[in-house]
Amino acid sequence: MLHTSGQPTVGRYPDEPRADITGAMGRFAVDDVELLAPHRRSEVVEVAGSVAEWRAQHFKVVCVGEALLSVGGSSGFRPSGGALSAAVLLARRGLQVGLTAALEDDAHGRAVVTDLKQSGVDVGGIALVPPRSRLVASDARRVVPLRPEDEPPLSVPDGWRSELLLVSGLSPALIPAAALCRAARAARRGGAVVVVDINARRALWRGRDPRTVHAILREADVVRCSSDDLVSLWTDPTTVRAAMRESATFVLTDGPGQAVASGPFGEIAVAPREVLAGTVPGAGDAFTAALCEDLVQVHGRFDWERALHHAHAAAHARICAERF
Repeated sequence: MLHTSGQPTVGRYPDEPRADITGAMGRFAVDDVELLAPHRRSEVVEVAGSVAEWRAQHFKVVCVGEALLSVGGSSGFRPSGGALSAAVLLARRGLQVGLTAALEDDAHGRAVVTDLKQSGVDVGGIALVPPRSRLVASDARRVVPLRPEDEPPLSVPDGWRSELLLVSGLSPALIPAAALCRAARAARRGGAVVVVDINARRALWRGRDPRTVHAILREADVVRCSSDDLVSLWTDPTTVRAAMRESATFVLTDGPGQAVASGPFGEIAVAPREVLAGTVPGAGDAFTAALCEDLVQVHGRFDWERALHHAHAAAHARICAERF
């Protein structure tokens, strides 16, 4: 759990006692994960093998979720998506990062895997899946699955442990949503800080029930939500905040405007030092990646004002890199 003071706890070493962990169970369950009501469940987590093996699978950050293609680049497409983009940005900052995502088993997908390796991202959690029908979403011209149900469920590889789990890009389809919820719950029970970046694609959420996201929001220590996410989900900040644990932190952003962090510490609003009109694809992912970087480097009291300034600067740098 994330606190406003102290350092987030991390996973257990192999020689520590195994931990019995409990989740929740309710009336609307998909593969043992209930999506619209509290869930209770018992599992056992063990870390096996030598300390060297444990260290090889221990990451500062594991990113789970969205890996897309955007229109553009020399091949007509370029890598995109919240989890993928954040993983690359964090790896370039020198953090040990693992990525769990699904990419199409074609020339584009295999090229992305190669690029990720070269960027220093561990790709052991990537699944190559048969090519799916795709459409170009109106928001940022991203290529997304034609049907959310075509998204495969994702799971963090056995043995992977991290100090922070970032889940980015929530799905309206029940089975993929349940898989993300399981990953978040297991990480939190294992001592990781869980950050959820809602990243709701309007093309996928149109006509869907926004309450699908409530289960994973309850597993989060930090939820980042943009004003565009609220529109895509046909919801409001009060509803999102109510779905979270009281101890969690809610970070609400509004494009190039101010970001507001609210939690047990109160409310902190920070405007960017320099405002550029509009935005570019990936600016929000850079904002989230910067927050994650600060969260895994906590020493003493966590400074949300400083973290939001850092996140604004990262988004600004991403916009400048794209435009100039």
